[in-house]
Amino acid sequence: MKIVAELLTRLDDSMRAVKGQLAEMDTEQLDALIRLLAPRPSIASAEMVLTILAFREIEARDRTKT
Repeated sequence: MKIVAELLTRLDDSMRAVKGQLAEMDTEQLDALIRLLAPRPSIASAEMVLTILAFREIEARDRTKT
């Protein structure tokens, strides 16, 4: 159980780091990243997670504009 907790903590830390890096990117960089990623990434892949996080960042910025 301890190993699982440690792995989940590491995963959470990694996700927060990725989200932070995406937040620092400008809109052009985010759009370029989206274009580089596969249009239909494999389910539960790291690429899918990154795609979702990038789209969420773009969406969050769009909400603050209106």
